[in-house]
Amino acid sequence: MSLVFACIAPHGGEVIPELAADLDRMARTRAAMKELGRRCARARPDTVVVLTPHGMVVQGAVSLGETKAAAGVLGERPPARVSAVFETDIELAQSIAEEASQQNVPIARLVAEEKDAMLPLDWGALVPLWFLAHPVVPRPKVVVLAPDRGLPRETLVRCGLAIARAARASGRRVALVASCDQGHAHDPHGPYGYDPAAPEHDEAMCRAIADDDLASLLEWENDFLEAAKVDAYWQTIMLLGSIAFPRFEPELLSYECPTYFGMAVASFTPVR
Repeated sequence: MSLVFACIAPHGGEVIPELAADLDRMARTRAAMKELGRRCARARPDTVVVLTPHGMVVQGAVSLGETKAAAGVLGERPPARVSAVFETDIELAQSIAEEASQQNVPIARLVAEEKDAMLPLDWGALVPLWFLAHPVVPRPKVVVLAPDRGLPRETLVRCGLAIARAARASGRRVALVASCDQGHAHDPHGPYGYDPAAPEHDEAMCRAIADDDLASLLEWENDFLEAAKVDAYWQTIMLLGSIAFPRFEPELLSYECPTYFGMAVASFTPVR
């Protein structure tokens, strides 16, 4: 098979209802994430590949989890606490590593001596998986990758291409999730302060999604990304490499900025 679904999904923890102090604050994003989950479920993925900015990053490489399983916990205590365990698709992970090597993409393979060791899932992976894989029966396997932001852009695009090629060769139905929060400098009282680049970035990102023009991101200046305090960029250009062929139809499901960072939800459906 191949990629049967792709998306951009935010990872603000409060989008998960159990973790929300105020259910109204991220209501639009939460509704869009539930719709994203329905669309992903209809695609019937065997495996969900997640690109996270907050995972185990290895300098000069894209890290790739190859432990037997992956698990994570969010929240301090019940009921405001969620946890999940997912089986890793080790065969697909190994295939991605091999394809990446052929594309001259440096991969750091995260393995463990103990057979029952688990890759820890950060919030960048667990929040999207909570909507896209956790509710599904049977639950899809996962593969988790985390890029080093210092890698050349072309390398990250080629990594996305390697993911798509591995999915195509696997015989599996594969969904791809670019876990992305947008600009983090929307609030003068937030941890990153305010910079006009943040709303400018988010508007440009939403426009690129809606216009099916993610390739335009390759022209964005590093200073612009730094001023906007983004964590979405690197996973998004990996997504770009994955959905270059066949063509995917984009749809921006929602955008809002309920806190100091922006949150966009978008689906990409293969055009048959």
